[in-house]
Amino acid sequence: MEKQGWVSIWLGNSSNEEAISEYVDLTYNEDGEAVPSRFYIDFNIDMAEIDEDTIEKAVYINSCSDISQLLEGCSYEEIIIPSIQGINLKKSYNAVILIYNFEYNNEMSSNGAFDFIAATNYE
Repeated sequence: MEKQGWVSIWLGNSSNEEAISEYVDLTYNEDGEAVPSRFYIDFNIDMAEIDEDTIEKAVYINSCSDISQLLEGCSYEEIIIPSIQGINLKKSYNAVILIYNFEYNNEMSSNGAFDFIAATNYE
């Protein structure tokens, strides 16, 4: 759900930047209407609740299970990283998706490739 000052965090594994973009980015049909990406479908997210400009995503060469390391360099990292420090990851990831001004309701916690990790305040 759209919520100012909140960020929702997903971690997963992706082969490269192009693959994560294909998974997350909206496409448009011939009428110019937005078509939800696989990510929106997998996690049952209403695309009307998200501004595409508030999504950050990255793929790293190496996988790791340290959430601080995975979120290093993200916007508001000085606020986000301390707020999620207590989360212990059960596996390694090489990709991150963050949606700002959105508090995911944890309707789906995993789709296989990506896991919803947390929603936290970044302001």
